[in-house]
Amino acid sequence: MKYLKKYNENQEQQDPNFAIAKIKEIFPDQSEIQDMLNDEINQWKPDEEDIEYYSRTGNGEAEDVIINHMISSFEEKYYSLSDENFEEVKKLILKEYEFLNFNY
Repeated sequence: MKYLKKYNENQEQQDPNFAIAKIKEIFPDQSEIQDMLNDEINQWKPDEEDIEYYSRTGNGEAEDVIINHMISSFEEKYYSLSDENFEEVKKLILKEYEFLNFNY
């Protein structure tokens, strides 16, 4: 029975759709994520510049920080993702939360 449990846990780790579903539960409010992004953008621009400075000079650093935070929140609560699944979940986050796509 303990082997069956380990098998099921491994199977669950291979499902990026499970991860994105849980991330959507952890972060149900898109405006909260938008606020987190705006706060992060303010960290990436000089104090005297407006928010448009980041869109002219940034390379998606702030968005990456927010995406990594979302995935880390999932990993803390559930399990660590493999590198391959991490990238797949990142793609799913970008589909779900389009404003996190720097080229959006």
